[in-house]
Amino acid sequence: MDYRIHGTTMQTLEVRLEPGESVFSEAGCLLAMSPGTYMETRAPGGLAGMFRRALSGNSVFLTYYRAARGEAVVQFTTRMPGHILALPLHQYGRVIAERHSFLCAESSVDYGVEVTLNIGRFLGGNGLALTHLAGEGMAFLSIDGEIVERDLARGERLLVHPGHIAAFTDGIDYRVQLMQGVANMLFSGDGLFLVELTGPGRVWLHSVTVHNLVHIIQAYWGSPR
Repeated sequence: MDYRIHGTTMQTLEVRLEPGESVFSEAGCLLAMSPGTYMETRAPGGLAGMFRRALSGNSVFLTYYRAARGEAVVQFTTRMPGHILALPLHQYGRVIAERHSFLCAESSVDYGVEVTLNIGRFLGGNGLALTHLAGEGMAFLSIDGEIVERDLARGERLLVHPGHIAAFTDGIDYRVQLMQGVANMLFSGDGLFLVELTGPGRVWLHSVTVHNLVHIIQAYWGSPR
């Protein structure tokens, strides 16, 4: 499989498939495809898989694309102005992605949803279920705004607003804590919680959150031009 990432502030992904190669994506990510592409939407994992994906906030169904005859070209687009992150999973191992970050992956990638009983994740705004990506092949994430990448050494900690977390490698420890100070919680505009990420591993962050973008746009709703 060959791929190219096009654009600047709202990127698109172009994937070229040879016979026998395939990719899958979340529903609603398709931009365009060549006539020789076979497309199939299904729910892997049966009812249990559908339930876990619904709980995670991701689409219940996944769409698969493969080259039916000759080369096939499939293009995907992001949901927000931002960038596409290519992840060679043989390099990073298992990667945990927050909801809505996953864009597409090769069919050789193990894609699943894990339900966690960590109530801190829920209170932090990231839900009780996380998407995991593992195995061999390429996976692609949609990052809102710019890609902010941090490598954390063993024991090194980073406090992050939960809405900015896109993904992290499996070795990262994830804990939610209350914002310090009553005035900070009530008047800073950054919510009640922060996420403490502890290394070793790599973290990818969104530089823009959907919540902040909606908040800015709402200020102009109903305003005269």
